[in-house]
Amino acid sequence: MSDQEQKSIPLISVIIPTYNRAAMVCDCVKSVLATNYPALEVIVVDDCSPDDTGAQIAARFGSDPRVKYQRNEKNSFQAVSRNNGASRATGELLMFLDDDNVVHQDIFVELLVVFKSHPTAGLVAPLAVHMRPGKTNAVWSLGSDFNRWTSQPHDTYPNLGLDEFERMQETSPQIVFSTTYYPNGFLVSRKLFETVGGFEEAYEQIFEESDFGWKVVEAGFHPLIAVRARTDHLGFLEPGCVPELRQLGIEKPRRTFCFARNRIRFARKHFTFLQALSVTFVFAPLSAVYYGWVALRNRRPDIAWAYLKGLLAGVFGL
Repeated sequence: MSDQEQKSIPLISVIIPTYNRAAMVCDCVKSVLATNYPALEVIVVDDCSPDDTGAQIAARFGSDPRVKYQRNEKNSFQAVSRNNGASRATGELLMFLDDDNVVHQDIFVELLVVFKSHPTAGLVAPLAVHMRPGKTNAVWSLGSDFNRWTSQPHDTYPNLGLDEFERMQETSPQIVFSTTYYPNGFLVSRKLFETVGGFEEAYEQIFEESDFGWKVVEAGFHPLIAVRARTDHLGFLEPGCVPELRQLGIEKPRRTFCFARNRIRFARKHFTFLQALSVTFVFAPLSAVYYGWVALRNRRPDIAWAYLKGLLAGVFGL
């Protein structure tokens, strides 16, 4: 490749927030560096992990100038970590990637094919394939959205078997699917990231990716899924995690609090007035009863209490 050709290739800054997953984030970084895209920098944002994440990153990638490591001053959760990583990035394109991924070799090339061929593409996400036991070789989603009256998320073909998806592609091939947001990872231009104001840090965790996607849509752009760009999503499960609670996204008290609060905050920000009222005073209280019952059934009164507190914080705008 000539020097002129190299200069025409945009630098992609891959921002990977992580917390207490030293081995997993190292595997993620390794997969990114093994891709066939020649212009990368990797920024690992350590959210004050109590493990040896920093030491392992230094030991495995300290001699690679493409890898940068930074540590938050305090545990601040995903939205802050992503924004902190973006503030250090030098690329004109930003790739936000969760640490429980192993990306395929041509992921960035395929993402750019879609990005460049769709002028209104605001963000482009890879096809995430579950590799967690019980969901192995299932496509996460071919599009994500919310019911405006309940705030209940819904996916297009959720957990579709990868083999079945490949058969679908043989008869009706598509290289992109539309979405309103996408969890797990996506590519966006630095310019658009700055235009929409990055990730809303008040969310802390949960709904911050959804909010970002909706801001992209409201700015007149379209989030897309590039199905030829692939990543294996490992789906990290912490020791002692109750699978039923993890499936619902309420395995930790703080995460549960944010989930309940942010559901209402998101609805008030992006839905119509009547839709937000429906979420706040009908669906959210009903959800609190259901989630509380599930938590108590699993002997986690702390989770039930956290959801109730989050509900009240959302209702009163705290």
